[in-house]
Amino acid sequence: MDLSPHAIAEVRITLDSFFEAYGRGDLDEVMSYFLEDQRIIGLGTGADERNLGWEEFRAQVERDLLQSSSRQVTIDWFKGAGQGDVAWAVTEGPASAVTDAGEFTATLRMSFVLLRTGDGWKIVLSHGSVPLAGQETGQSFPGE
Repeated sequence: MDLSPHAIAEVRITLDSFFEAYGRGDLDEVMSYFLEDQRIIGLGTGADERNLGWEEFRAQVERDLLQSSSRQVTIDWFKGAGQGDVAWAVTEGPASAVTDAGEFTATLRMSFVLLRTGDGWKIVLSHGSVPLAGQETGQSFPGE
């Protein structure tokens, strides 16, 4: 059975809350939005940001927080769907962080798979990407 509009709204609230906790730099709260399981998967925008399992993912988030004095991610665009106790969603919006190297800003695209549990929706897969510079609208590859 497809997810109800109410369930999709719950997924959106979960993701908004996750990004808010990330912006506050609250590691424990950020991780509370993930299923505590060794099978969770995360891919980030960095070449080394491939995380398998709870400990690796927690270490990645902790690194993000330690390497930035502030950060913000906003969802401007959201689409979600699902079936049964599984949901999938994509988001896009501005992201920024202040680091020792200066301020970073980008459009961040993320995709998620979530599982409905007794404690609400939990993220089991996340993937972040940034659109390629030099790829014009209407083109499938940069530089065309």
